[in-house]
Parts: sequence; C-alpha cells; structure tokens
Amino acid sequence: MTDKVRNYNSAKPFPYRTTVTLAGKTPDYDRTDLQTRLQEQVDDSLKTRLITSWILFRTLKNPPVFDSLNIGRSRIFLANLLHSMGYFNPVIKDTFYVDTVPNDKFGEQKRVFTNFMVIPGKVMHLDSVDYSLISPQLQAMALKTKKESLLKKGGAYSDQSVNAELDRLLGLFRDSGYYKFSKESLYAERDTVVAALIDPTLDPFEQLQLLDSLKRKRENPTINVTIRQRPVKDSTHLLQYHFGDIKVYTDLSLLEDSVELRFDSTKIQDYTFFTRSNRFKLPFIASNIRLKPGSLYSQRRYYRVINTFNQLGAWQNVDFNLRERYDTVPLLDGVLRLYPAMKHSLNVDFETSRNVSDFLSQGTFFGLGLNFRLLNRNAYREAIQTSTNARFGIEIGTQLVQTVQASLSHNIYFPRVILPQFLLDWFPRKTDGNERTIARRTVFSMTGAYTDRRDFFRAPSFNSAWSYEWSRRRTRASDPDNVTNRWTKSYVLTPANFEFTNLRKTDSLIKLEQQIPAYRFAFNDGMIISTIFSATAGRQYDGDKKLILIRGRVEESGGLFGLIKKLELGDLRRFVKFDGEIKHYINRKRSSWAFRAFGGFALIYGKTDTSAIPGVSQVVKENNLPFFKAFFAGGPYSMRAWQVRRLGPGSSTIYDDYDSTRIDRFGNMQLEFNAEYRFNLTTIAGIKINSALFVDIGNIWSKEYRNNEPVPEASFKLSRLYKDLAVGAGTSLRLDFEFFMIRLDWAYKIKDPHNAKIKGGWIQQFNITDGQLQLGIGYPF
Repeated sequence: MTDKVRNYNSAKPFPYRTTVTLAGKTPDYDRTDLQTRLQEQVDDSLKTRLITSWILFRTLKNPPVFDSLNIGRSRIFLANLLHSMGYFNPVIKDTFYVDTVPNDKFGEQKRVFTNFMVIPGKVMHLDSVDYSLISPQLQAMALKTKKESLLKKGGAYSDQSVNAELDRLLGLFRDSGYYKFSKESLYAERDTVVAALIDPTLDPFEQLQLLDSLKRKRENPTINVTIRQRPVKDSTHLLQYHFGDIKVYTDLSLLEDSVELRFDSTKIQDYTFFTRSNRFKLPFIASNIRLKPGSLYSQRRYYRVINTFNQLGAWQNVDFNLRERYDTVPLLDGVLRLYPAMKHSLNVDFETSRNVSDFLSQGTFFGLGLNFRLLNRNAYREAIQTSTNARFGIEIGTQLVQTVQASLSHNIYFPRVILPQFLLDWFPRKTDGNERTIARRTVFSMTGAYTDRRDFFRAPSFNSAWSYEWSRRRTRASDPDNVTNRWTKSYVLTPANFEFTNLRKTDSLIKLEQQIPAYRFAFNDGMIISTIFSATAGRQYDGDKKLILIRGRVEESGGLFGLIKKLELGDLRRFVKFDGEIKHYINRKRSSWAFRAFGGFALIYGKTDTSAIPGVSQVVKENNLPFFKAFFAGGPYSMRAWQVRRLGPGSSTIYDDYDSTRIDRFGNMQLEFNAEYRFNLTTIAGIKINSALFVDIGNIWSKEYRNNEPVPEASFKLSRLYKDLAVGAGTSLRLDFEFFMIRLDWAYKIKDPHNAKIKGGWIQQFNITDGQLQLGIGYPF
C-alpha cells in the first residue's frame, strides 16, 4: 500500500510514523489489546491519520510540525495507562530519527519516525482487601457481601477493577434504601510501600528486616486496598428512604403539560391514576409497576419500572420522577408519566433470511424477499402486540429463480407468561443476586405458506405454535479484570408446535423418487406435532471488542401423538433433532475476525405405511428427516464453494448417475466450521467498500441406499470424517450501505469429498474461472 503526503511544510520535519513496541512479558492481559491501547495513548500531535483514497493509496494530509516535547508527554500518558492497569515499575524508552525524502514539485519531506519501546514490568496483585466505612450499617452490608467483591486476594490489580467495586457497593447501598448516597462518598486507599521504613525510631536490625521484605515485594509486587468513606457533609445521605405516594399519568402527549390538563382520577392497588381516555386497562398498568408505597427504596426496582414500560412497546417515552418528603420516615413520592406511541404502523422491508434446518415453516427461506408488516402496539388495551406479515420471496439457485414462496402470518405477543399460577415458578424473575429476568412474553403464531420449487413440487403448508420467551442478564461482573463482562441469555420454549405440509409432486420428482430411494420418504406430506426448546447466550468483553454467541436448539416430534397408530403410519413424523452453534467475533479498528462452528443431529424413529408408494407395500422404518426439516449445505450462508443443497451426503457418489445440478441433497447430520478475516478497503460516495478472506469446512450425512443396499460413504463415521469433510475458500467484496449490505463471495473448492478417491479430494486442477459466485445480503454469520 502506497502512502502519499499532501500540504506539508517543507522547511519543518513532521511526524510520519509513530509505533509502540512491546518487550518482555505481559501477564494477565492480552498482548495485542495492550499494544492497541498503548498506541491510542500517544499524544495526538504524534499520531498520523492516513485517509484511504482508494484500495492501494493512503494519504497523509496537513501533518503537524514535529515537536520533541510531545514525546515526553506521550511517555507520561503511556506510563499512566500502565499504572492504571496495575503494572509495577514499567520502563519506557523512545527513539526517533528524521528521513529526508526529495520532492522536486512541493519541496523535500522531512519525515519523522518515532518508536516507543515499552517494558510493562510485573503486574501487582492484591495482597489484602478491607472495608473501613464510617457508618456501621454500611460497614455491616459491605462485610456481609464481601464474597461478591470484585477485588479478590491474589487477583490482578487495576484501577478498572477498583472502580467496579466502588460501583458495586454504591448499587448495594442504593438498593437498600440509601437514595442520596453517592459514589463521591467512597474512595479506595492504596498502600504500595512499607511505610515503617521511614520511621526514625526503628533500630538497624528492624530496618534490615524491612529492607528484605521490600526486596521480595519488588520481585512479586503486591498492593493493599482499603475501601473508605469520606466524612458526611449532609446527614440525609445516610438516611434510608421508602416509597411514598405514586401517581401515574397513562396517556400524556409530549407537547402537553400534565399540570394544565384535566384528568379523571382513579385509585387502584395503592396507585393513583390520571387518565384522559380509555386506551389502557388500569389494572394491567398497575400489575407492571411492581413496587409498593411504604416499601424500602431500591434503585434496581426503580429502574425496572422504567425498563418494563419501555419494553412493552405501547409507550414511546417513559418518565419516572421522585421527590423527597419527610414524614415519620423519609419518603420518595413518585410521578410516572407515560407517553403512548402510535398504535398502528406499516413497514415495507427488503430482506434476506435463512434457517439452517427449515425452509418451509415460519415462511423462512434463502434468497431475497419483500415483506409487508402491520403492527398493532396496543391490542386489547393491554400493550399486547399483534403483527401481521405478508411476504413474497425468491430463492436464487442454478437456474436463477429456483424457488418462489409466498406466506401470510399473524403473531400475537402477550407481555407476560400465560400459565396457571402454580407453574409460574418455572419462569422466575430473579434467580440469584447476579442475574435477573429482563423480559418475558407469550407468543401465539399462525403461518400459511406456499412454496413452488421449480421442476420439483408445489407445497402449501400451515404452521401454528404457542411459545414462551424470556431473557436474563447478569447485573454484576464476576471477573475483576474485565468489568465489561456481561452475559445475556434468551430462551424460547414452544410446548405446542403444529406443522403440516401438503406436497404436490411434479413428474420430474416422481421419476427421481423411482431412482433415489431416499426421496421416496423425504418428499411426502409431512405432519409435525412437536415441542421445541432453544437457548441463546451472548457476552461482550474486553471493552466490547470481543463478542461470543452460543445457541442451542432441540425439537421432539411425535413422541406422544405417535402412539396413535393411524398417525404414526400416516403423515406424522417422529424424530428428535438437536443443533447448536458458537460464534466468536474479535473486532479491531479497521478489521475483525469472525469464527463459527455449527453441528446438528437427528434421531429418526418413525414408521410409514408405504402402500401408497408405487412398487412398495409395507410398513417401513423412516431413515431420514422430511425435506423441510432436513439439514443442507451450500449457498451464500453456508459452504460457499457449493450451490444451495449441492454438497454431500458424505463422500458418496450416489448422484453421479443423474443430473447432479438438479438434485437436492438433504441430511440427518451436519458439521460446519467457518472463519473470516474481514477488513476495510475504502469509502466511495459514502458507501463503505469492505472485503474478507474466508474458509468453510463441513458436510452433511444421511442414510442412503442403492439397489436396496446401504451406502456407507453417505453415513457419518468418525474414522471417515477427514475424508468426508469438504473445504472451500475464497474472498469477498462487500458494499455496506449502513442499513443493509450487499455481499459478493467468490469461492473455490479446495477439497471436494466427491473426488475423495483422487488425491484425497484436494484440488485436482486450478482454473481461475472454476470458482462459485454467491450473492448474499448481510454477513454470512
């Protein structure tokens, strides 16, 4: 990459490149991240900001005049960062030199190259953590919760962990009624030296002992931290407050003042409501406040009220003010002002979507789609949301338009768990002191879809489900060295899921069924009566530079209803299906790494009466999933060197005798691993042009038969895993329009299991035109 310099002073040197080099060990911290943070601490006048004008050119415009004084300032900034991270006695050395580059047109360039050599030193560890608070009540609470402290003896010290502990104590006190207590009332006293060394009364022998102790301390530096309380200036800061009267305005306008309006007042559950319309049911609002007048003030419960009404969606703005009032006990009177959102909205979206295991149910499919969505934010006057979706989409494949799909769905979102009271304990709002439930709802959905798979089938389908969704979040960090560590967990339980697909086959599919035994059972009418449970967990850490997402899902169909023989031998499919994936993202300033691992497996145990199938008249055991529940690979969101549903199963060649460009491959098992290095290229007319290098590894497996004999290469076997795995790699061009991204991936088959008997399937010959082009919207994972 070529760097150019514009608008510089030819008579003065200017900073051209400033680097920070780490030397020595960096215990307890990520070395790359530490180097990045140190680079950011360099004085602004020494930083070179290069503007990318095109893929191969970067320009340095208007560089400042070099001043050696800024090197000293940078050393101070670097040392301050290292001290805040707990490094003991760091060493920072600097060097710079001037390189003169001739330029006949604009005058010579005096480029200054500066380097800081940083030896961080050893990290200080906590030798002791104590609390010494003036107030006996606060001291008792701090000692009682010491096990939850973010400062642990022996742990690495950092200013960040100390501040996090002060925040923890502040939250603890405010949740215990101390409404006016502030963080400024607390401070941490740090002791890093043996103070007795400066005591003139010590005799020589005691001084020698202390000097020896100090020597050991330098070899293994430790620090003592004591949390103390500053003297109280206002006695009300140490008073415990209780909630007093609570007034609720349910339907205000943002441009109106509640003082100048006339309202009807109503008293419900100790709350006073002021209304102007009948838009909301007052008992419903009262049930969501969940704090009682007279109860001890809790900051957590106060914010929970605000968050609850914001999440309900029926209000665009929520304002909850507290005012002090002194009676027999200190009180906080509250005024909750609710500003309703527009009840209805219509959205038209252009989108792409994909489900790794299902392209019929829920109207989900590969490719491009147009979606019309009508949203009602306050159905039945209880902030119940209803969503009606109409969708039309196409799937792009070998013959351009491979699949056409239309669907109509209606979903109802109840902002609570609808269950008998004795079952509500299964959905607790709080599990322990560090984790709480932040959202709960019940969802009823109905979807009707019609899919036209070119040259294969037409399939109307219907799906209905009753689900429970809830999320939980850790409210406090458990890692003292990384206070941004937060887990958010989401769960979906669908106790009742019903799907039915009526398959109308074409002559082409009927002929294929006669040639491919697996198709006889995969492509039939399908009835699913299942229970589904899925869980997703996400965590951001390392200053939000890293993100990990974990998802798992299990579905069981026909376990109970399959006991009815007519259903079991008819359209009902019986199976247990598992799948899960892990995604990990590492973000840098101009680039990022993305990793994904996916695995899925299904246990099929149903039976089918095959008397309706020509040439077959017996009850047989089902070996494969129905096509709309099966795993598949290939396409813009999976193994990108292969077209959609054109990879696998295993290393078998059972489709060689047919037109393989038209044969869909389905599996009962799938493994896939993906890695991408994403980086920025340039910006043109406000559009970000990005790229990526990627590798995809994986395949699907199923039970296949040829001439009534099983095909072992199609089934999964650990000893054949290396032989069966496919490998694709390529590069990408991505146009980022902020609200959506167009992605063009160009991938090559590096290892094709289809050719496993020749060089293990690795590249047979390489031609630049042998790649596979994939069009996608958004990131592949």
